[in-house]
Amino acid sequence: MALIQGELAALRGTGSVDSEDIDGLSIEYWRYQGGQNTIVFLHGNSAGKEVFYHQFAGLQDAGYDLLAIDLPGHGGSADSPNPERDYNFPALALRLHRLLKVLGISRPLIAGWSLGGHIAIEMAGRGFDMGGLMLFGTPPMGPGMVDFERAFVASDAMAVTLKEERTAADLAVYTKGLYGSLDPIPPAFLDLARRADGRCPSHVGTHWSKGEEGCHQRTVVRGWERPICILHGKEDAFVSEGYLATLTAEHFWTQSVVMLPDVGHAPFLEAPNVFNDTVEAFAKTVFSNP
Repeated sequence: MALIQGELAALRGTGSVDSEDIDGLSIEYWRYQGGQNTIVFLHGNSAGKEVFYHQFAGLQDAGYDLLAIDLPGHGGSADSPNPERDYNFPALALRLHRLLKVLGISRPLIAGWSLGGHIAIEMAGRGFDMGGLMLFGTPPMGPGMVDFERAFVASDAMAVTLKEERTAADLAVYTKGLYGSLDPIPPAFLDLARRADGRCPSHVGTHWSKGEEGCHQRTVVRGWERPICILHGKEDAFVSEGYLATLTAEHFWTQSVVMLPDVGHAPFLEAPNVFNDTVEAFAKTVFSNP
């Protein structure tokens, strides 16, 4: 499905878009090179790199290299010809790690939203070179179904999350939950949801539910040796606040989860100024560590 390229380009505004062939899949990314230290943004299910347009606009003078990546099966990146092999947390983490190596990026701060956050935890658990981890809309859980019902809340939007075949009505419900209080939702974001390869969330969910492969995410967060920041919108339509309150970590940035009132699943869009201030403050901690 063709994307509304003009609207996406207008959202980007700054930086440049390019792509790399990583293990046979074209991966598209948006980059603004403003400094030596890199903040990498990973989007959620059925979204794309352009959802971080407030971050590129608001942080471009902060002295950081900013990078947002389209996950396989999303945005300008290619769909996988082998979804059972490529659409799972370990495979996605490995492919993104290889992209960062190709781009010459070392020890970045990885900021992962929802699906992107789960991939970032997998990267941390595999010992990849990362300076810090920022999660939002992501409950560390699994592999397997042990924590699933505690980690997520039952909602109409949640019911669509892992569907492979999604109707227009499904996507309307899902994007409403995905973007929380954002009103109106930019047409380009709806276009990104329509474009997304439904096999990605479907296969990710099937793979994770089996519990046979992947890092135990609560354990990774609890014991990771670098700074971790977790944000949560208190009106999130997917993630349980009560579950997040049970998390522990040796290197929590603020000793606990940062709770944002009147914000849903997408704090970087719903409260961009607060979010960007948090990113800047956390990045100073991350990049001041040797």
